[in-house]
Amino acid sequence: MKVTFALPLHGFLGYGGAEVQAEMTAAELRKLGVDVEFLTPLTKELGDLVHAFGPYDSFGPLVGHAKARNVPFVVSTINYTHYSNSFAYWRDVIRTRRRRHPLRLRKALFEAADLLLPNSQAEKDFCLRLFKLDPRRIIVIPNGVAPRFAKAEPHIFRERFGIEGEFVLNVARVEKRKNQLNLIRALRGTGIPLVIIGKTLDADYLRECRQASDGHVRFLPALDHEDPALASAYAAAKVFALPSRLETPGIAGLEAALAGARVVITPIGGAGEYFGEHARYVDPSSVDSIRASLLAAWNDDHYDAQAVRTHILNHFTWAKVAEQTLAAYATVARITA
Repeated sequence: MKVTFALPLHGFLGYGGAEVQAEMTAAELRKLGVDVEFLTPLTKELGDLVHAFGPYDSFGPLVGHAKARNVPFVVSTINYTHYSNSFAYWRDVIRTRRRRHPLRLRKALFEAADLLLPNSQAEKDFCLRLFKLDPRRIIVIPNGVAPRFAKAEPHIFRERFGIEGEFVLNVARVEKRKNQLNLIRALRGTGIPLVIIGKTLDADYLRECRQASDGHVRFLPALDHEDPALASAYAAAKVFALPSRLETPGIAGLEAALAGARVVITPIGGAGEYFGEHARYVDPSSVDSIRASLLAAWNDDHYDAQAVRTHILNHFTWAKVAEQTLAAYATVARITA
């Protein structure tokens, strides 16, 4: 079986969860005998199936090419918007009176797909509620984590960046959705160091974050996903914080938990389905909520890192994700028949 994977052409410039998901899924599918190739501007032929990652309207022409060739089209939805209900969603779409409104195009993409693969039941429910899709064309495939993070050691990160002692870690693009500003505000005055690793496409937001820090925040550039220093950073951290306004959910949280860090995370987007009682959940809009959860995690003398590792390794490795993805591909023939 040959599968064409598709990401936005600019995707790796702002490397994030979608790119990690695609790369790791491809690697594990190849171990199962699937021939995976990534779409490039030089691609001349599509595979037996096209798998796109994300809700991007730039996939519109690709859908057309797949349909013209009778090639099944699958989308990992990775769908997030600031709309909490379908009324608010469509009210804004109608008000703009734009036939090619991005949200209209997102709905059209999802409707054109033969199969949709959200990362959680919460994301599935969100898509159903907003887009009124056929639930028979939706299969939940979770995000995953590489088992190597369970073996991470803190010394690589500490030696490279000269960081000693305990700290809170955030690994994410520095942007409003990831909510680093409220994280900085939550830790201000506590004396607890914060390390933020990630690039930004929003210079104004980064500047605001730097201005809000009180001398206990260190900003580091993004680390390559395969860089041992990234796994080491998770192992060095006492608490990993991802108080995003929405995640689907954050792969970094799984990696950090596997490396032994205590996780404080947003509940918006399905994280509870992954971590259960093994994480603390915050209201991203509340600095007080973030501070309370961070302090509770920081002072938790009964945290069982090994229990968390076992839970994640039993349910959320990329190998398991690939097996479920391949099984989902097998359903496409029945759906499109």
